[in-house]
Amino acid sequence: MSPLFVFAEDNSSLKQDIDQIQNQVRDKQAHSQELEKMIQRYKQKIAQEESAVVTLKNQVALMENRIQEKQLILEQTKIQIESVNLQIQATEQEIAAAQAQLNRERESLGEFIRKIQEADRISVMDILLTRPSLSEFFARLDTLKRVEAELATTAEAVNASRMELQEKQKEQTAQQQNLQTQKQHLQKEQVSLAAERGGKISLIAETQNRDEEFQRILYELRQDQQATAGRLADLQDTLKGKLDSVDDALARGDILLNWPVRPWQGVSAKFHDPSYPFRRFFEHPGTDIPAPVGTPVHAAAGGYVAWNRKGKQYGNYVMLVHPGGIATVYAHLSRFATAPDTYVDRGDIIGYSGGKPGDEGAGLSTGPHLHFEVRQNGIPVNPENFLPSLD
Repeated sequence: MSPLFVFAEDNSSLKQDIDQIQNQVRDKQAHSQELEKMIQRYKQKIAQEESAVVTLKNQVALMENRIQEKQLILEQTKIQIESVNLQIQATEQEIAAAQAQLNRERESLGEFIRKIQEADRISVMDILLTRPSLSEFFARLDTLKRVEAELATTAEAVNASRMELQEKQKEQTAQQQNLQTQKQHLQKEQVSLAAERGGKISLIAETQNRDEEFQRILYELRQDQQATAGRLADLQDTLKGKLDSVDDALARGDILLNWPVRPWQGVSAKFHDPSYPFRRFFEHPGTDIPAPVGTPVHAAAGGYVAWNRKGKQYGNYVMLVHPGGIATVYAHLSRFATAPDTYVDRGDIIGYSGGKPGDEGAGLSTGPHLHFEVRQNGIPVNPENFLPSLD
C-alpha cells in the first residue's frame, strides 16, 4: 500500500472536521454578505439625506441612519474575524496532520537506512552463500532501492505540503491581524457612534426640537466664525510686544504647544474628521480629547485671555491669543477658571472640561471631552501639527 494512500486513509476524520469548519465559514460569509446589503441600503439613505434641504428633522434622521450603519459594520467585522479564525483553525489541523505523517515517514526511512548499513557490514561472500541464486540477490537490492526512492519521494512531498500549509497559515494570520486592525478601527467607530448619539441629544436640546431655532443657530454660527477671525487679527496686532514676552520660546518657534489635557484615550475626533456628526454644516475645526467632566484644562502656551464666552456650538469656551499669530480655543467647558483681559502662563488652569450632552455649557457636544482648536492668523489649522506626538 502506498504511504500517500495510508496518509489519506488515516486522515479521513480530519477531512470531515475540515469540511465542517468550511461549512461554518460559508455560513458566516453568507451572513456577512447579507449585512453588506443592509449597509449599502443605509449608505443610500444617508446620501439622500445629505443632499436634502437642511432641516432639523432631516439632520436627526441622518444621524439615526449613521448610527444604524455603524452598528451593522461593527457586526459584520466581528463575523469576518470569526470566519478567519475558523480558517486558521482548519489550517492548523492540516499542518499538524502533515507533520505527523512526515515524522512517520522519517522513522521508516531511518529504519531502512539502518538495515542498509547492517547489510553493508555483511560481505558479498556471506550474502552469496545465504542466497540460492544471484538473480534473487540482485532482485532484493532492486527492491530496496525502489522502496528507498519511494520513501524519499514521499518525505519530500509531505515536507513540501507542510511548508505550503505553513505559508497558508501565515497568510491567514496576516489576514486576521488585518481584521483585528479593522476591529480596533471600529472600536473607535463605536466612540464615533456614541458621538452621533450624543450629538443627536445635544442638537435636540439646543434647538428645543424646533426647526426655527435650528436655523437660527446655523446663522449665528456662520456669523460668529467670520467675526472671530477679524477680532483675532486686531488683538494680535495690538498685543504683539506683550505676547512675545509672555511665551518667548513659542515666539521664537523653539517649542510646541502643550496638550491642554492629557490624551490618555487618544483623540475621539480629528481635525476635519469625516465622522464628525455636524460636518454637514461646518468642518470639524479642532481636535477632541476625551476627558471626564471636571478635568482641569491647562493653557497650551502663555498668552492673553481674549474672552470667556458661551455659544450654541461651543457651549462655554475660552480663547487665548499667543505669540506668532497663534490662538487657541478650549470648548465645552463645565466652568471657567480665568478672567478675560488677563494674561496666563503655559500650564495655568483656565477651566474645567464638560461636554456631557444636555449639561450647562455643553453646546453642540457629542459627549464628555475637550474641544481644542489652534488658529493661525485667524484660520483654524490642525492642532496635532503643533502638539507633541501621541506615539
